[in-house]
Amino acid sequence: MSLGGATSSRYVFIASLSTPMVVGWYEPLQPDPMGIRASEVKGLWRWWARAFVAGAMYDLGLLEGFSRRDVVLSPSRDDVKRINFVVGKVMGLGYAGDAGSEASRFTIYTEYTGRGSLQPKCSSDGLQRIMLLALKKSVCFYSPGPATRFSITVEKRRSVDSNAELTAVKILVAVLQLSGVGNGGRRGLGSLDLSLPPELSFRDLRQLISDVYDSTVDIVKRVASREHWNVRRQVAAPPLPVVSRKSFRGMPVTRVLLARARDFQAVHNFFTRSERCRVLAGSPTCDDDLRKTLNAWVLGLPRGRGGAISTGYTLRSISRRASPILVAYHTRVNSLGEGAYISILFSADWPTEVEWYGAGHQRIAIDLNRLCDAYTIAVNELTAYLQRLGIVTSSIWP
Repeated sequence: MSLGGATSSRYVFIASLSTPMVVGWYEPLQPDPMGIRASEVKGLWRWWARAFVAGAMYDLGLLEGFSRRDVVLSPSRDDVKRINFVVGKVMGLGYAGDAGSEASRFTIYTEYTGRGSLQPKCSSDGLQRIMLLALKKSVCFYSPGPATRFSITVEKRRSVDSNAELTAVKILVAVLQLSGVGNGGRRGLGSLDLSLPPELSFRDLRQLISDVYDSTVDIVKRVASREHWNVRRQVAAPPLPVVSRKSFRGMPVTRVLLARARDFQAVHNFFTRSERCRVLAGSPTCDDDLRKTLNAWVLGLPRGRGGAISTGYTLRSISRRASPILVAYHTRVNSLGEGAYISILFSADWPTEVEWYGAGHQRIAIDLNRLCDAYTIAVNELTAYLQRLGIVTSSIWP
């Protein structure tokens, strides 16, 4: 990645694929010629910007939240307004609200800059997420390598708050370290290796996240004082995914781990029970802890399917609940280090009930106690899985 100075109005990110990226299809049987789309990058950018801002608000006692009949905790209307105000109006990522509408002060362009034309590959390579997608349709992907290179250009149209805007750019750097792009990005597909220039260099990802977090806290403090924000009751658990320094009931709200894995596929396939069982029990069939306690829903719930299903978990009150465990994988050419970065974001925005179909049928009630138990079991099982594979992990955050 190449960036101008701190006051630059144009930022050019050079990125190479470190893991396969699922190809989008813009018409039948025609792969997307763009590869990375600007809208995907912008969506990830805003999602993580909200997580950083909400995390600062949570740690400062500025999140309220409320319980709903169908969701354990949701952000309140004021929470949403305030988060969107900081992300959109102050950081400049686009705003529509009580303070007036404003288009994003940043424009993103993406371009394939690798050698030759993009040639998708159409076999699973044993990657669980691609095999799952292939059940319903043909799925192809772009393979990683030095020839698969892209530029992501971010232009700042005008400046209102240079410090907040620079923080937003740093969040984008963190985004491309913690998330992949495209379908399966939460499972590490579409991860991008970056190179950083001296004027925006960080020793490692820990330093980058700390810098962004501290800057975001300062911004939220300033805005809260100016806008006279206060809450009558502070929420116990975060009602949405956040980047926080706090713990909830002895468990870090936000964890980022570095797994020094040379094999991306091993980490990626943790999310399939048969693969977990192969590693933990030596057989593709077993009752691992997530299965025995009926807590595997904590690894993410897909979009609801009408009618009864043969096996697995389903939900009817909300459309889906994405996994709180995100994986991104980087090689040694990445400026901020190689290995798998695993983000675990504890939040209470889960449905109050899911249904399990297996040997029988069971309705599972979810509350904060069950959430804490499920997260703990998932993290313990992930740790045991990585240890069994001989993969060393270390803590990046908090």
